[in-house]
Amino acid sequence: MQNERLKQRTIETYDTSADALAEYFKGIGPRVKDINRAFELAGKPENPRVLEIGCGDGRDAKDIVTRTDQYRGFDISKSMVELARQHVPEGIFEVADALEYDYPENLDIVFAFASLLHLDKEEVGQVLGKVHAALRPGGIFYISLKERPEYADEIKNDQYGSRLFFFYNADLIAGMTADTFEVAAVSGERIGSTDWFEIALRKN
Repeated sequence: MQNERLKQRTIETYDTSADALAEYFKGIGPRVKDINRAFELAGKPENPRVLEIGCGDGRDAKDIVTRTDQYRGFDISKSMVELARQHVPEGIFEVADALEYDYPENLDIVFAFASLLHLDKEEVGQVLGKVHAALRPGGIFYISLKERPEYADEIKNDQYGSRLFFFYNADLIAGMTADTFEVAAVSGERIGSTDWFEIALRKN
C-alpha cells in the first residue's frame, strides 16, 4: 500500500509539473545516440513498428517519427500525453499503464527511456514478459534506468514534486531476462550526480 500511494504521488507530480519538466527535458534533448543504436541492433528494418513505454512529452518521439510512420507511444501521465500530442502531432499517443497496456504484436523495437524506473522489480518482470510477447523474433527492447550496484528505491522531493524511483543495474536486468532475451548492448553514463545505464535486449 505504501508503494501504491508513492506511485500515485509520482503520477500526480508528472501531471501537475508537466510543463516545467518538459522545459527541463528540452534542455537535454532527444536520445539520438540510443535511438540510432536501437535501430541498428534491430537490423534497420524498413518503416519499423515502434512502441515507446513512458513517452513523456514526446522528447524522443520527435526523433523516432522521422524514421518510421509506425510509431506509437503511451504514458501514465495525462498531462504528459497532452504535451506529446502537441509536440509531435504525427505520433500516436495514449494514456496507459505499462502493466495494463494492450501491447500490439510483431513489434520491431520497444523503447523504455527512464520510465521503468518508477516500477519495482516484480512489475518490471511483468513488463519484460509483455514486451517479449509483443516483439517479433530478433526484435529489440531498449531500456534506460538509473543505476546502483544493488537494487534499491528512493523518494525524490524537488521543485517538481515527489517521485518514487527504483535503481537497477545491467546484471540484474540481464538475469531477469536470461531465458527470454539476449543482451545485445550495454552502455552507461553519468548525468549530474546520477549514474545511468542503457541495455538493449534482443528477443530470442
